[in-house]
Amino acid sequence: MDIDTKTSKLFRNKAKRRAWIIYQLALTDRSLASIAREAGISRQAVWQALIKPYPRAEKIIAESLNLTPETLFPERYDSSGVPNRKRGRPPTKK
Repeated sequence: MDIDTKTSKLFRNKAKRRAWIIYQLALTDRSLASIAREAGISRQAVWQALIKPYPRAEKIIAESLNLTPETLFPERYDSSGVPNRKRGRPPTKK
């Protein structure tokens, strides 16, 4: 799917992006629940990826729309496509 400038700006607004994703899935007679079933994860996990970072579900959503996760969730990835969030537990204070 080709993304124009107007649509890429839309992805920066979380509420509009969520509505756009649901709309695009509906155009193909699919839903968040159906792509979750196909991927073997819970529908809640897919829904949570729309609200907070969840790399596995982000990838599932993006692939169902023929996009990359870094295109669909630009604030969650750096310019090279690597997630920009820290991994692992925070260090413990002594």
